[in-house]
Amino acid sequence: MKLRTFSMLMLSLCFMFVISACGGSATSGSTASSGGGTDASGQKVTLKLWYWNGAISDSTIEAARKKFPNVDLQAEKLPSGDDYLTKLKTTIAGGGDGPDIVAMDSWVSSMVTYKEKFVNLYDQGAKDIQPDYLDWKWNMAASADNKYLIGLPIDVAPVVLYYRTDLFEKAGVPSTPDDIKNEVKTWDDYFATLQKVKDATGSQAGTIADMYRSIIGQSSDNYFDAEGNYIGDQAHIKKAWDDSVKAYQAGLTFPYSNDSEKNAAINSGKVSSFTGASWAVGDLVSAAPDTKGKWNIAYPPGGVGNQGGSFFGILQTSKYPKEAYEVIRFLVSPENLLTAYKEFGNYPSTPSIYDSPDMVNKNEFFGGQDLSTVFGEAAKDVKVAHTDPQDNMVGTTIVDALGSVDTQKKDPEQAWEEAQATIKRQLSR
Repeated sequence: MKLRTFSMLMLSLCFMFVISACGGSATSGSTASSGGGTDASGQKVTLKLWYWNGAISDSTIEAARKKFPNVDLQAEKLPSGDDYLTKLKTTIAGGGDGPDIVAMDSWVSSMVTYKEKFVNLYDQGAKDIQPDYLDWKWNMAASADNKYLIGLPIDVAPVVLYYRTDLFEKAGVPSTPDDIKNEVKTWDDYFATLQKVKDATGSQAGTIADMYRSIIGQSSDNYFDAEGNYIGDQAHIKKAWDDSVKAYQAGLTFPYSNDSEKNAAINSGKVSSFTGASWAVGDLVSAAPDTKGKWNIAYPPGGVGNQGGSFFGILQTSKYPKEAYEVIRFLVSPENLLTAYKEFGNYPSTPSIYDSPDMVNKNEFFGGQDLSTVFGEAAKDVKVAHTDPQDNMVGTTIVDALGSVDTQKKDPEQAWEEAQATIKRQLSR
């Protein structure tokens, strides 16, 4: 699921979790399994799974059905985004017939607070497979003391630099992935590069908001600390704001606009580079067919953030946690994550296969570049900050204020102060 929007729905979700938690939770395994994929009466075990299109390969689900013939795996594909969260929220709060297995997006960290609603996967043997996965990804679904795990990792979405090789070459700036990694290391390096590209070609980078999201995504701190204290008015956020404003004031960013306008600009060559997650490959190919063969990806300036990636967890209400765990362990095995990557580009969370010949992905749209090399290197270097249910409110307020700097020509410092005042009013309610 792509993290382009993450609404106040999370706040209401968390509220409902708190209410429902007061009523207690079902104990896992309330109906014992005989261990062979059948229940105590010898009947086939039924497991219901919720996921969205692209969370896991459908062929992998079919493989799981063959792998576990005594399990009736009922996989239900639901709409993604807020619709999915709404249904999950209602179900966990006791308002619906819940599944056994649920896919969760990178908001999984916010769910750890309500871990009693999920089966502790460490109790099912998950520590045995932990070394197979990226540490930062695994830890997103684990409690701070690493004694409780609510989800097994599926994919990751490291952010890299997408750029037009022909426009960079015309400007005489570093234009190969290796040169960019070695010479465009900081955001100031990137801004200097963008200035030369603009002077030579007239093209720009992403919007002021895109710039901000990428910069803050590389930080090890976000809007709240681990104790829930607001830190979104501190230096690390202000620097991300100031750097984004700096790029805008230099004329390096494309005007704040909707996706359609931006896609048209990318296709026409008005945008020469942008930072984006691994899933942006498909978006770029779709948005800019006229630029086929002219793009590359490179290690991004400033470090690596992550924008997306999913997990599978088991609800505490499941009667068959043991069987459910065996199913999700199979679904997220390195071999099956490789299948998903080859089918629709979800980058695996299992670094052991990054060097596999089967991971080679020479993409014609990117001039035959093997995209896996850059994505794999970036995935290992991702920084993940602490998340909070109110992150979306804060982030949306700040991004909207940045947009007003562009569209309304508002003074940046005034916009910053107004955004902070709005955030603090919201937090005081």
